[in-house]
Amino acid sequence: MQLIIQTLLPLMLLIALGAVLKQTIADETWTAVLNKLSVYLLFPALIFSGMVNVKLESIDDFSFIYGNFIILVLVIFILYGVTKYFGLTKSMTNTYVISVFFGNVGYLGFPILSSLMPGYEGIVSMHVALYTLILFTFGIGVLEYSVHQKLDIKILKDTLKNPLLLAVLFSIIILTFDIELPFVITKTVDLLAGGATPIILISLGIFLARELPKVEYKHAFGLISLKLVFMPSIFFVYFLLGGKTDVLAISVLEAGMPMAITPFILAELYPMERELIALSIVISCVVSVVTLPIIMVLVGVV
Repeated sequence: MQLIIQTLLPLMLLIALGAVLKQTIADETWTAVLNKLSVYLLFPALIFSGMVNVKLESIDDFSFIYGNFIILVLVIFILYGVTKYFGLTKSMTNTYVISVFFGNVGYLGFPILSSLMPGYEGIVSMHVALYTLILFTFGIGVLEYSVHQKLDIKILKDTLKNPLLLAVLFSIIILTFDIELPFVITKTVDLLAGGATPIILISLGIFLARELPKVEYKHAFGLISLKLVFMPSIFFVYFLLGGKTDVLAISVLEAGMPMAITPFILAELYPMERELIALSIVISCVVSVVTLPIIMVLVGVV
């Protein structure tokens, strides 16, 4: 639990810093500017930096990828179908689909799992890369469809313009052809990537400090329950059926990470419930201090 708190605390302090700034020098324009900076520059750099640094040669067995891929894609379509069946709005459907399946697998998941399971950094990186790839292909596809409400070439064109997806595609090309980038480029990208998380967390704090978010708390409870209980439960079944390996233990823990800040960023581009997402991110981080240790015990990593 101490490791989780130590990893979560900087996130919460940056959100608190944003709240302080809102009471002193920040105004409403800050959130929009910081979010656009993150969407079009910092987060693409973070995605690219993370994916091109995956050490494929350190991984002996890639079979876990197939199971994770199938489960995550099924979750996306199940959530989409269920929310549509119950008549939720377009923005609420998008919020459930993206926020539940995609958790804080990178900023929080990577350091926690790397500390718990030394030697498995490559496996953890591949989990992060897989979540990222699915989010910016299937996930973005769902979001684009919600805007256009039909399947045509325009959806593909608009999707391919998304800077976050472009970062994924370029990183795949780099990895596939084993291209070595000049040091000055990688260093520049890494510097940009380093600013992504602090900037968006400060923006989140500014956003939350405006006033008490006007959200339906039943949906906040639904999002957090699905993210912290439903998702790891599905992967726990996979863990049991797959032989209780260390690799699948990582899959369960990554699935149980709290909500990520990426949906808050995507809400800048697509119809999503920003206030609900913002509040749920903070609450899920706090609740995960309890749920993650339970998952660790269940999969036998502590």
